Amino acid sequence: MNNKFSENLKKIRKDNNLSQEQLADELGVSRQAISKWESAVAYPEMDKIITLCEKFNLNIDDLLHKDIREVKGEEESKKNINKYIEDFLNFITNTINLFCNMSFKSKCKCLFEQLIIGIILIIICLIVGSVGESLLYSTIDIMPDKIFAILRLIFNFVYILFAITSSVVIMVHIFKTRYLDYYDKIKKDCSNESKEEALLLEDVEKEEKLEKKNKIYFKKNEDKIIIRDPNHSEYKFINGLFKGIVGFIKFFVLCFSIILFASLISLFCLFVVSFLAVKTGLVFIGLLLAIISSAIINIVLILLSLNFVFNRKNDKKKMIWSFIISLVMFGVGIGLVIVGALNFEYIENDKSRLKTDYMEIDMKDNLIFGYHYPEVKYIESNNDNIKIEYTLNKYCEINHSDLSDNVFHMWASCENPIKLIKGVINNFNNKKIVSINNQLQDVKVYTTKENIDKLKKNYKDYTDIEVQHQSTINYYEKEINELQKKVDNYIQKEWEYKEEINDLKNQLSMYENNNE
Repeated sequence: MNNKFSENLKKIRKDNNLSQEQLADELGVSRQAISKWESAVAYPEMDKIITLCEKFNLNIDDLLHKDIREVKGEEESKKNINKYIEDFLNFITNTINLFCNMSFKSKCKCLFEQLIIGIILIIICLIVGSVGESLLYSTIDIMPDKIFAILRLIFNFVYILFAITSSVVIMVHIFKTRYLDYYDKIKKDCSNESKEEALLLEDVEKEEKLEKKNKIYFKKNEDKIIIRDPNHSEYKFINGLFKGIVGFIKFFVLCFSIILFASLISLFCLFVVSFLAVKTGLVFIGLLLAIISSAIINIVLILLSLNFVFNRKNDKKKMIWSFIISLVMFGVGIGLVIVGALNFEYIENDKSRLKTDYMEIDMKDNLIFGYHYPEVKYIESNNDNIKIEYTLNKYCEINHSDLSDNVFHMWASCENPIKLIKGVINNFNNKKIVSINNQLQDVKVYTTKENIDKLKKNYKDYTDIEVQHQSTINYYEKEINELQKKVDNYIQKEWEYKEEINDLKNQLSMYENNNE
């Protein structure tokens, strides 16, 4: 056994503020025995060494062969590292618990406050960084370019690392001071109050009354902790900004609720109109379910919007169940519409909706017809005038241009849409989907061969002139675009020349100032 034991024994006794007599009493030996052990004249028995290790939480090998202070230092460093890790994990756990127990408004306030603090810190770091950069550059500007660039990179890296680290530390410290410490205080106060009141109450009814009377910040289910309560200070600047942003959001939510009101009225109108298709069976039932479910979803969104605007509580369970049931109803309704629509018949051209009619016009040598209907069929007949036969929707009427004009064209107009809607509804109830064609069809011209040749020639000459006019317009438009590009280039060059002139003027003035 070497002298490490005697040295370690002295260190242990002095570190624990014990005299030789006190240590001897604790080990059940005489003071002289302790003195001999410390002076390495004698050595204790094994049972005394084990007692020493158990009493002072030591290892036998460390006590006999190692330096206790070094061993203690290593243990302390390990404890410190473990403590840092434990504190970090506790910080994360407490933060999660805090946010889980905060009310929605308190969460928004907390996040908004951290955002404002972060923005302020970023602005401060940018200002300090720009000032420090300018001072540093003015100091090291005399150095060579390569060394200057290296120092600049090092300065930027060090400053960015310092700015990020210090900003994070400041934000975490403020968050801990204003929220986590306050959260711990509330937990302790609530637990103490609950224990004291629980001792005074004897039955369950009194405990329930206590929960209603006790103004604690931790409540079950829907109620959450309110950070911060009126008895604690707030940053008025941040609170004012938060109220302004919340008011701005409420304004937009209110506008959105007005749109929801309009859509709800439209859904009610659609609900009434859907009864016109009552004969369609599954399609009608599906439409009703889809419309009703859409109206319920609309009402839920309106209530959520208005409760948010006017700071009212939401009945979350009812709203969630209403929303889920409405989605299921909407899906079932759409499914029924699809199943019912499979039995519908699609008709491209329903001849029962068409009518054939004709009109006659006088023939002129310069008459142009067919400009809007290039697929006109010309049929030879003994008619010196022009007989035009056409087919159109029976609910539409024919219109034509003034007969005094050389260019004659005609078109269909459906000025009575109610008849069209009735026809669509009747076909829908009969499970038919009929394409609606409101254009003229099968336009035929009956006249002599001579008149037909004139009409075709006039039409060709007219279209050739139109094509020529259009090509001329396209040519000039292209020329205008090219000229405009040249003008833009000249304007750009003018600005460049002006900048060069200003630069030369500045250089000239600097040269004159240096000479003076």
